[in-house]
Amino acid sequence: MAVLVSVCALAVGGVAAALFLLPRQDGGPRASAPPSSSAAGPGCRGAACEGRSPMDMRCGADPATVAAHRTAGGAWMELRHSEECGASWARMWGTRIGDRIELTVSGGGRGDRGGGTRTAEVEDDIDAESYVYTPMAATGPGSVVRACFRPAADGRRECFDGRVD
Repeated sequence: MAVLVSVCALAVGGVAAALFLLPRQDGGPRASAPPSSSAAGPGCRGAACEGRSPMDMRCGADPATVAAHRTAGGAWMELRHSEECGASWARMWGTRIGDRIELTVSGGGRGDRGGGTRTAEVEDDIDAESYVYTPMAATGPGSVVRACFRPAADGRRECFDGRVD
């Protein structure tokens, strides 16, 4: 039985390879598969990342966790930084609908623009069961980033800071 399965697998593989290598009807070569988007690298750098999604811009592939905090209500927050993108953001999980996270940047880091608050809110059950990210802020070594959690239940704000290395 094992021999029969092996022979069939080889036959199917051979036919697939032959069909792929055959020229198209118009004589041109067959198109290869497009490269994966993860190989394309980040979609922004520094100021171009301001206010953009870390996931959409492919900055969330290998970020550093600058600092982490567990809130009194049990939610988790992290400050994240992508050296490749030159940007930081905050994320939260273990949350409830209506919870918010805010990110601010201060302290003369190379490339940071400071000012402004980036926010994200848990809008539905799907958000509550996954990570919710703030938009990014341009940051560099020495930037101080702050995340604040505002629970929907009582609105009492909890904040923590981290420094980008």
